[in-house]
Amino acid sequence: MSSSPGGVPRTLLWFLVCTVFLGAMGIGLVNPIVPYLVERFAAQRDLALVLGLLAISYSGAAFLAAPALGALSDRFGRRPVLLLSVLGSAVGYALFGAANAIWLLIVGRLIDGLTAGNFSAAFAAVGDSTRPEDRGRCFGYLGASAGAGLIAGPAVGGLLARFGPAAPLYFAATLCLMNALFGFFFMPETRASDARSEPLSLVHLNPLSQLRLLLELPALRPLLTASVLFTIPFAMMTTLLALLSKDRLAWTATQASTVFIAVGLCDVAVQGALLGRVLQRLGERRAALLGLALAASGLAGMALVSALPSAWLMFAAVVAFAVGEGIFTACLSALLSLAAGPEAQGRVQGGSQGLQSLTQIAGPLVGGLLYAKIHPAMPFALGAALLLAAAALFPRSELQCST
Repeated sequence: MSSSPGGVPRTLLWFLVCTVFLGAMGIGLVNPIVPYLVERFAAQRDLALVLGLLAISYSGAAFLAAPALGALSDRFGRRPVLLLSVLGSAVGYALFGAANAIWLLIVGRLIDGLTAGNFSAAFAAVGDSTRPEDRGRCFGYLGASAGAGLIAGPAVGGLLARFGPAAPLYFAATLCLMNALFGFFFMPETRASDARSEPLSLVHLNPLSQLRLLLELPALRPLLTASVLFTIPFAMMTTLLALLSKDRLAWTATQASTVFIAVGLCDVAVQGALLGRVLQRLGERRAALLGLALAASGLAGMALVSALPSAWLMFAAVVAFAVGEGIFTACLSALLSLAAGPEAQGRVQGGSQGLQSLTQIAGPLVGGLLYAKIHPAMPFALGAALLLAAAALFPRSELQCST
């Protein structure tokens, strides 16, 4: 079986890239059409409440499930968990599109969230299949596919929504089903048959217990802390950037969408082409610090836009943040993989994803309050400060692969 430059079998890499691409595409595809699905069943005054409930349903379910799916992949293998998660997304999309009541919309998002462990299992599969020195580059491939998915999602959703708000969801369900079939026939199991694994217990299925155990490990604690300190500003930025551009630059929704496309393009460029050179020159730890510095400067630029409205400043800030985000997230996944060792790849990646899902619930709430009650610059200024704190708490030396 031929291998990619990072040592991962090509059929496996294609399946993982498609899985991450579809997961990211689904986020961008669902968000623009949800209001049109909900307005059929909810009064205008209740629309925001229902939208918030749907967002929390998905993020909350993902928080509960991601650590458990990661632990299950350590115990039973990456292949069954990945296939289950992709099939779950297909069912969730189809049910969401076919729903004729609010409770069915919620069930659809819950199913999709509960099986949203594909990112953690995909990253664990890469960790199983690569040498430590190649890991960052392969994680970059997955990051680039996620960036491409974020670009494709709104475009596909907008194009197919002409045939009805449910059409993009049926399309996404069909793609997920086709990907599951491809994986069934072509994805090999990556977890070594002789790899050690702790006996599965309720502790491994309890997300709070799982996070507590992970945070007790000295090598993981600064990395997971940095993950939280990065995810809070990221969630605030993605929630409030369009509102900032509307309030300060008087942009339309179409104009505001260009900044999100810019984020996706930067992700593809950085993680698909630039990251390998950066890692070769700096290594994962120093590259991650560079990513945090660039992202912090981008958030500071967004805060400045509230006082000095400028389209050029906005785009420069978005590019700086997106480049930093692309570098940091790939390096963080690689460092987590190195610290986890071969027997706990799924558990650690799943715990990290669950922690990010939990943070993504709190980030928009905090950011919205700061924006509305104090000043529009506050969420972005706080975000820049949190990223600098993450850099200060980051490991002081390069990590070695755990065994």
